[in-house]
Amino acid sequence: MHSLKVGIVDDHNLFLKGFRLLLESLSTMLPIKVVLCCHTEEELISKLSEEEVDLMFVDLNLVYSDGIQLISKLKTWLPACRILVVSMSTDPKLVRDAFKHGADGYLSKFSEEEDLLKAIQVVKNGGIYMGPGIKPNVKTEVHEEIQPRSVLVNRFNAKFLLTKREFEILEKILEGKTSKTIANELFISRETVTVHRRNLMKKMGVTTVIHLVNTAREYNLL
Repeated sequence: MHSLKVGIVDDHNLFLKGFRLLLESLSTMLPIKVVLCCHTEEELISKLSEEEVDLMFVDLNLVYSDGIQLISKLKTWLPACRILVVSMSTDPKLVRDAFKHGADGYLSKFSEEEDLLKAIQVVKNGGIYMGPGIKPNVKTEVHEEIQPRSVLVNRFNAKFLLTKREFEILEKILEGKTSKTIANELFISRETVTVHRRNLMKKMGVTTVIHLVNTAREYNLL
């Protein structure tokens, strides 16, 4: 089985070493191989040319660089690489910015080991993961009328001409579920899920799960 090649960038030396040990301890449950550990963006750049990376863990509060911008750079350098933010901050605006710039998951450094394991499983399978206590920024102006979710859903479906089944699949994608899991839960074939998923993304004018999630978030479905 192919090992998931993992990289970490964090400027706190003790956390970096401890997190590496934690990830390596998970190798009994997941095929994980930590291939690089970096303290700075500069160090990361120098090592990326030497190693292939499937999943990067990124701290947002780095010395000499902007973690949010680093996410964008990583998505440019390594389009297929999945990115999981591991940060002390759970500020909703920061969370939203991280996903907007290409993050595939977000974990607080206060998370439990099982949260980390679930996050890895979800993002490596193409899903989006938000750990406990992580919420994206939403409009909170006092004068804004809070719309019932049913109204938001109806408007969203009307705008993009989604069928009931397509929206069901969208909701499960937003929960980070894989096509196989969706097929099992809806009692349909994986091929049928793939067709609905393709039609869904075509109607919404998106090409990646990240764009799909961002669009749903813009319409306050998350």
